[in-house]
Amino acid sequence: MTARHLRFYSRLQIAAHVLKKNSDRRLLEVAGVTTAQMSALGIIASEETTTQTRLAAELGLNDSAITAMVRRLIDLKMVARVRDDKDGRAWLLKLTKTGAGAVKKAESITDQTSAKVDELLGEKTIATVVAAMELIINDTD
Repeated sequence: MTARHLRFYSRLQIAAHVLKKNSDRRLLEVAGVTTAQMSALGIIASEETTTQTRLAAELGLNDSAITAMVRRLIDLKMVARVRDDKDGRAWLLKLTKTGAGAVKKAESITDQTSAKVDELLGEKTIATVVAAMELIINDTD
């Protein structure tokens, strides 16, 4: 069967939407942020500080989208802009205590979502799907 015949793209979009919608609802209840915002917080937390440009590249977002997201996270007091010690003209993004708390609260939600996917698909299928997605992501055409 072909991707078109199986409506691969449509099914992929719907599956991603369902996962994101459920995750957004649960993360907003528990941590006060969306899935995309939690992804940004997770990246900042893992690097201690990062640039807005690096964050945009890591999330695959354009400058205007990342600017809006960072502004919302700053308004929520989850992220702070701090001067770069190495370059006084540059700003870095740093997680605040509130942001760190949100990341901690969200761990159970992300763990539950991952466990559900593990249960539904199994390890071999997940590995195959991830490998297929990497092929699509890294295709430069």
